[in-house]
Amino acid sequence: MWTTLEQMAAAAPQLFLYVVGLFVAMILLSLVISLRQTAASERPEIIRALADLMTFWKKR
Repeated sequence: MWTTLEQMAAAAPQLFLYVVGLFVAMILLSLVISLRQTAASERPEIIRALADLMTFWKKR
């Protein structure tokens, strides 16, 4: 698998970035979908901390 990714990065760097970006977007979207409509007590502590940080920056 790593050899294939290395060859793809060398042959088509832009395509490689698109594939990596798509992978990151899929992970983030799955996180958003799984956390939607959940109570705050059911969310992991790190997610609650990030939400608190986002509200802090929005107030500034």
